[in-house]
Amino acid sequence: MRKILTALCFCGCVWAEGPNRASQVLTPAIAQKVLGGPAKASPHNKMADTMTGPIWVSNANYSLSGGRSVSLLIRHAASKDEASSIFASSKVSFKGVDVPGLGVPAYRTTTPAQLNVLKGANWLIISVGTFKKPEEAGQLKAAKAILPGVKE
Repeated sequence: MRKILTALCFCGCVWAEGPNRASQVLTPAIAQKVLGGPAKASPHNKMADTMTGPIWVSNANYSLSGGRSVSLLIRHAASKDEASSIFASSKVSFKGVDVPGLGVPAYRTTTPAQLNVLKGANWLIISVGTFKKPEEAGQLKAAKAILPGVKE
C-alpha cells in the first residue's frame, strides 16, 4: 500500500478540463446503478485533481447510508509506457490476479480489495462495498460503466 501511495504522490489526472476528472467519469447515475440506491457524493468529489506537469491523480467516491460505497481513483501517467510499467509493478507487488472480460488489462488484489484497470495512460483503481466486505461483482459492474468515459 505504501508503494502505491508513494507512486500516487508523484502523479496526476485525465479528460476534459474540470476540477475533478474522476467525478466526471464516476457519475451519480453510475454510482446509483452500482450501489442499487441513492448515493451521496463525497466532499472530495469537488476537490481539484493533484497535478504535476502531464501527470495527475483524481478521486471520486459515493456512498449509501449503510456504509457501502463505490470509489474511483485515476492515476494518469506521462505516457502509456509509464502507466503500463507502474501498473505491472503494482500487480507484482500486490500479487494481483488477472481479470478478463473488460477489453483492457485488469487485475484484482485482495489487500487492499480493489480492481485495477489500465486504459491508455490511465490506471484506474475501483473499490466497491465496504472495507470488510468488498464486492467483486460490483467492481466489475463499475468498471464496465466507467470505462467508456475514460479517454486514452
